[in-house]
Amino acid sequence: MDIRIMAAVEGLLFGVSMFCFMLDRNGGAEGLKSKYVYEREASSYEKAADECDQEMINCEVLNLYSQYEDFVGFLTVDGTSIAYPVMRDRTDSSGNYYYLTHDYRGEDDRSGCPFIRRSADIDGDIVEIYAHNNSNGTMFADLVKFENEEFFNRYGRVTLDTAEGKREYRVIAVLDVEVGGGEFNYFGWSNFASDEDEAFFLDEVYGSAVISSDAFVPGGGSYLMLVTCEYSHQNGRRVVVAVSM
Repeated sequence: MDIRIMAAVEGLLFGVSMFCFMLDRNGGAEGLKSKYVYEREASSYEKAADECDQEMINCEVLNLYSQYEDFVGFLTVDGTSIAYPVMRDRTDSSGNYYYLTHDYRGEDDRSGCPFIRRSADIDGDIVEIYAHNNSNGTMFADLVKFENEEFFNRYGRVTLDTAEGKREYRVIAVLDVEVGGGEFNYFGWSNFASDEDEAFFLDEVYGSAVISSDAFVPGGGSYLMLVTCEYSHQNGRRVVVAVSM
């Protein structure tokens, strides 16, 4: 079976499990931590980062690595409140995604936590990070800001701090797609087999984008895709695509 078809099938299963239950129509903000709680945690991280950056490796990141075996990096997106640990999910594509309902400490939390798939290659050409579009404004709710042209043109720097160092990206496109709708398949990417595969990926991204950058994207880059629920489709996803700087 073609790898893209396999990825589409896995993505459809994943989409069902992640189905937008965090909106008001699906239970509202009851049980969700306030945005203030996450902002306070993020500010503590940023203070630690300022105090102990050494050779582009943040000692607070190393501390998180030592405490939490699933931790893969700390994600920040300029112009938004997105500043969270990113975890590797503990489960497979059966639909039981642990970090949809737990925070990075492993505690029950309907806000969830940003995560990559269990099988994902954090050093791959494309890394997908998933999180809820929470009605309390936490996790990836702020990604909607990138659909505003002024905001899109002003901001766009994304940082992923890992144990190996700081990875920086710039946003090049935003997509609103429907799971299984025949549009851009955001799920299951990892490495390009050839330059043609990267060109195909970019054609798919730009062809489906609701807003995109005119800036030239050189070949051989690495890409980050931030994925959350989107509500103009029945089972929609908002995908913010960024390329390494």
